[in-house]
Amino acid sequence: MKKYIYYLLFIAVAFFTACSESYLEIPQKGVIDVEAFYETDEDAESALTSLYADFITNIGGNDGIYVPHNIIFNYCADNVLAAGEYYGDNDQFASINEFRYDSQSPVVYQMYRRLYFVIYSANLVIENFEYGESAIKDRCISEARVVRAWCHMMAALAWGNPPLVDKILSATDKPANYEEGHEALLKWCAKECAESVQYLDERESTSDKDGSVKVTKGFAWTVQGKALLNAGDNQGAKTALKNVISSGKYALVPGERFGEIFHLSGDGNEEKVFELNLINNASIGDWSGKIQRSTWMEMNLWGWRSSRLAASPLIQADQGWGGLAIEENFANEFVANDGDSYRRKATIVSYDEFITELAWPSDDVNTTREQKLKDPKRGIVNPDGLYGQCGYLQRKHIALPEDRTTNAYRFNNFIITRYADVLLMYAEACANTNDNDGLQYLQMVQQRAGSDYISTTLTLDDVKKERNYELWMENSRWIDMKR
Repeated sequence: MKKYIYYLLFIAVAFFTACSESYLEIPQKGVIDVEAFYETDEDAESALTSLYADFITNIGGNDGIYVPHNIIFNYCADNVLAAGEYYGDNDQFASINEFRYDSQSPVVYQMYRRLYFVIYSANLVIENFEYGESAIKDRCISEARVVRAWCHMMAALAWGNPPLVDKILSATDKPANYEEGHEALLKWCAKECAESVQYLDERESTSDKDGSVKVTKGFAWTVQGKALLNAGDNQGAKTALKNVISSGKYALVPGERFGEIFHLSGDGNEEKVFELNLINNASIGDWSGKIQRSTWMEMNLWGWRSSRLAASPLIQADQGWGGLAIEENFANEFVANDGDSYRRKATIVSYDEFITELAWPSDDVNTTREQKLKDPKRGIVNPDGLYGQCGYLQRKHIALPEDRTTNAYRFNNFIITRYADVLLMYAEACANTNDNDGLQYLQMVQQRAGSDYISTTLTLDDVKKERNYELWMENSRWIDMKR
């Protein structure tokens, strides 16, 4: 009897093996083989869309430690202080602010990795398609090259001469620091943009919102100009940046709309050269997926510390953690320069203005200034005050109710660069080359701000100061200080 059982088992095993092999040979549904994917114009567009998705997630998204890009490029500066509830609160960004980090600090580690994740996605587009096959493929390759150049530029500005990764790496590749050095890497970035611009779309007009959320000629020229400026090639920077100005596709918003730039109502406006299009997408999950695609924690981190206030001003969308403070000397300089300008009051407010000029829950139409100052239902109530803050509070990055498209997330777009930065970089390059053409653009920024001070001559000192006031907490100060 046993021999029949063994025989039947043998048949069963043989049958199961044959069936398994045949099932394994059935192509998986809904999946395209890599070898068959990178072929058509539609494939190129799909690969480019994936690159933009990675750009949003890695540069404009959270990863449990806020947005690394915002921390690295904003808190390494002399015009901000890391605050919070007490010293040691939110220490991952406080350590950056106090320059007591190392290569294994979570924010540093994450920022470095994220730049190269995006570079990998860009290389997938660049390496798998060829120029000359179609206009669509030419454009997709070129958009990817500019994104890759921007990532290498930011890595160079943070790390000096990090690896140049211009191909898809194999498992055995071990890229080292760029042997030709910092300036050569920045010039490589500029060259990538210069070679790509001919294939890129141009923003249609100052009202073209779609043209602000994709790589265009204007953004390519901006990256080219910024890379050359930081490489010390002022003449080359002027040429690239003047292309953006001369295009007529960008403009400064009026002064009374300055604060709008940083909120949902300002998405895609005339001043945006390039920003990451953050949208509420139900398919990416209710929690971790949406955090990856929003500035959720900055909404809280940069908000006024609600637990130490009698209430929150009505413009603040959520409970704040108080993690962003104005450095006092900078605040005093800013006020002395700008007075009560549109820009200053949309960026920082005095404690008196905080109490009397913002709307609070206890407001009544007949509430007087004196009553507001004495109102126990507004302002600081904690006897310890607001830790780390001076007599001025930041307003620029307070999340408004309009910025919250769902209950817990902030989805206004993530600004990569705007037109005011272009004008000031051009003015700087002109100041470095004794070219007075830059004065009109420096004045344009100052006049739009409503500043008390308008330059009458073009000096590098004035440009430096203006960049500090105009671009506060816009990922520029540390780079500017080093340059």
